[in-house]
Formats: sequence, structure tokens, C-alpha cells
Amino acid sequence: MRKITFWLLTPALALMLMAVWGCGANTASTDEGNQLITAAYKQKDYQRLLTLADSLEHSGDLITSTANYWKGYASDRLKQKDAAVGYWQAAIDAAAKSDSEENLDIYVKAASRLANLLCLSGDYEGTLSMAQPVTERLEQLKCDSTSDYINLLIYIGLSQVSTGVSEEDAQVGFLRACRKHRENIDNRKTDDAYKDAIAGLVNIAYYCVQAGKYEPALYYTSNFGDLLIEYEQRTGVDQNYVDRQVGRYTIYKAWALDHTGRKQEAAETYKAFLATHFSTTPEGQKLAANYQEGLNSGELKEEQQIE
Repeated sequence: MRKITFWLLTPALALMLMAVWGCGANTASTDEGNQLITAAYKQKDYQRLLTLADSLEHSGDLITSTANYWKGYASDRLKQKDAAVGYWQAAIDAAAKSDSEENLDIYVKAASRLANLLCLSGDYEGTLSMAQPVTERLEQLKCDSTSDYINLLIYIGLSQVSTGVSEEDAQVGFLRACRKHRENIDNRKTDDAYKDAIAGLVNIAYYCVQAGKYEPALYYTSNFGDLLIEYEQRTGVDQNYVDRQVGRYTIYKAWALDHTGRKQEAAETYKAFLATHFSTTPEGQKLAANYQEGLNSGELKEEQQIE
């Protein structure tokens, strides 16, 4: 007969095992919770998304990091910027406690969203203090190929350019981001890979122009233009999307050309901008007005959030 061994748990050991089991039970959100969130997100019902994320967190159908990410997203769309900052920081803090797939996904997504919001508000030091530890952890975990991670590299570089702390490091980060976007395009060959890269280059070009770094701006707008030509050759592309990006490309290039003394090229490039439908939209008209004003002031005032 086999001998049966009974283990006697001490109170301390029992509490430790309960804690481990409890953590294991809350490492992923439920399918039902994610489906409800996705439905509210697709309907763009941001008030419901905010309420739903809070309710599903309390019911255990969304883990803390995921719930806070969506509360931050909804708050941002509802123009509640301070609340969005708080929720996204809470998502980062909660996700940092676990290496589960869902937590790591939320960790980088929340950090990317928060970095964008902080950059738009001019809090470049806050961006650096938040984003740099996140990228370091992701690199240690070999989770450094997603578009959100690449965006973090860009936001770090933008903040370094804007604070004037490390121009060389910023350019190294920008070039690394461009290389990783190129790798994603080559490996995935999807519309999303192209659009992620285009959004990244738009942001780099915009912030280089805004910071008065006109030679780097010309370099990145040139890469931006090449990428647009490549993307436009794909079958079934959205021509409205292409027109919008061509508008951004030409206005930023014209800006950089003008401020490097290439006035004739700038004027021709600005005419190309005016030939786009984008130039007639509210965003395009605002850019045009800022461009004309900036020819005298040297400042680019437009703020953007590319998606």
C-alpha cells in the first residue's frame, strides 16, 4: 500500500499560497468583459466605455491595468485630460507588477498614450521620467518590436529635442524608431504596419519643425515622402487617407525648406500642399494659417494627435 503523506500548512504558508492563488485568478480579463469593452469602443460611446470599464473592474471581468487603460482612453476622448493622465499612470503602475501577456500589452499601450498626451501638453520632462523606465523594462523583456514601443522611442526623442537636453540621443532614438518601423513593414506587410510608420514619421517631422531642427526635419520628411509613395502603390488603399498624409508631408517639408533658405523650393512645395483636398479641411486650413504666420514668427503652433 502506498504511503499517503499529509502536509500541515502553517498559517503563514497558508496565507502565502492564498496570495499566489489569488494573483493567478486575476492575471487576465474575461472574454465577456473584453467583448463589452470592444463594443463600446467601436460605437465611440465614451461615457459608457468609462462606466463599463469601472463596473467590469469591480466584477473581476477586467483586470486593474486593462480597466484603467480604457478609463484613460474614454477620459481622453471626453476631453478630461487630467483624469486620462491619472488613469493611464495607474494602468502602467498596475501592469508593471506582472509579466503576463495582457499586462505587458497594456503596459506599453498606456505608456504610449500617456507619452503622447504629455508631449501635447508640453510636459517633456514628465514624458521622459515616465517613458524611459518603461522602454528599459520592455527591452529587458525582449518586447521591443511593437508599434507602441516604437512610438515611445519617438516621444522620448521629441522630449529630448524639446528640452534641448540630448540632441544626439534624440536623433539616435528617431533613427532606431524608423529602422524598427521598416522592419515591421518588411515582416508584416500590412496596412497597419505602414500606417504606424507613417504616423511615427509625421510626429518626428512635426516636432523637429516645432523645435527648429530644420535639417533633421528635411531628412525625416524625405523618408516620409518615400514611404507614402511606397504605400500608395498598394492595392485598395484609402485615397482620402493618402491625401491627408500628403498634405501633412508637403506642409512640413515647405516649412523646413523655407527655414533653411530654400525659398523657391518651399513655395513650390506649399503649392503642392494647396493642391490637396486636405488643405481645404479645418485641420489643413489651420496648418496653412500657422504656416503663413510662422514665416514671420518661426513658430509652428499646430498641435496634433495622429492615429
